[in-house]
Amino acid sequence: MPNARTQHPNASLTPLGRLKMVRLVINDGWSIEATADKFQVDAKTVRKWRDRFLAEGETGLFDRSSRPHRSPNRISEPCRRRILELRKQRRWGADHIAFEVGHAASTVQKILVAEGVGRLDSGDRATKEPVIRYQRDRPGELVHVDVKKLAGIPDGGGWRVHGRGQAPGTEASSRGYRFLHSALDDRTRIVYSEIHNDEQAVTAIGFWQRANTWFNNHGITVERVLTDNGSAYKSHAWRDCLTALGTTPKHTRPYRPQTNGKIERFHRILLEEWAYIRDWTTDTERSVEYDHFIHFYNHHRAHGALGWSTPMSTLKDNVPGEHT
Repeated sequence: MPNARTQHPNASLTPLGRLKMVRLVINDGWSIEATADKFQVDAKTVRKWRDRFLAEGETGLFDRSSRPHRSPNRISEPCRRRILELRKQRRWGADHIAFEVGHAASTVQKILVAEGVGRLDSGDRATKEPVIRYQRDRPGELVHVDVKKLAGIPDGGGWRVHGRGQAPGTEASSRGYRFLHSALDDRTRIVYSEIHNDEQAVTAIGFWQRANTWFNNHGITVERVLTDNGSAYKSHAWRDCLTALGTTPKHTRPYRPQTNGKIERFHRILLEEWAYIRDWTTDTERSVEYDHFIHFYNHHRAHGALGWSTPMSTLKDNVPGEHT
């Protein structure tokens, strides 16, 4: 008989004790009631172990697994893979993933923990300080504007395709840089963005004029624009452009990008969900996909800060008659 000590060593009736009990009934002719009284158990218990012994031998005297034969509500393997895929590719938290896959956040978190990916960095990534969140009351009350500098991709792919030091034209001078100019509404998180080859004042001004028109076409009148202290945004030309459009320019505190945190968060989303989500073989290929991502961000990507609504649906809820 297998070692009974390996199963429930503290139980009052171990598999070895069960063997003695059924032998009294089968070999020695004891009655069920007398055996139950001797072992201080119910008669049903004696019958159960006797029947199992007769059917399965000594193996039947060990406890069976209590795991159910069917688990109708168990997460399917494809859904489990989807949860891990969203964590890896999008770096979403459990709440966001739970909304996307239609399961409880606690269930999603258990899966993430079991796979060793249960934690994302908390607080501000640069300072580790607690994040103080705020949100404006109406669309257009404050629009965040910033530029993200991104290295270009040489034809044939960069080091992510070929490996470090192996890609053709890996020097920065050979592939250049791309500058992502973005404007994000504080209330709705709706964003307008373009890719340019520089961050000069004339480029920033042209971008904002188109962005302002785009916001107006969506029913948003921009009241204030918040930028960092870059040379383009400190220029008189930038100030005059905003003033002519009836908009007040504002600047963040020097060396405190957290002040413009919503656009910085958008940049992080850009890197994780667009720029580095796959290995691009050309700069053009990545740029073409950019417009698709911005559409996805505005129309389909749910945001926890918006109650898991999309920027466009939040805009419709806050601008009467806006249905574009």
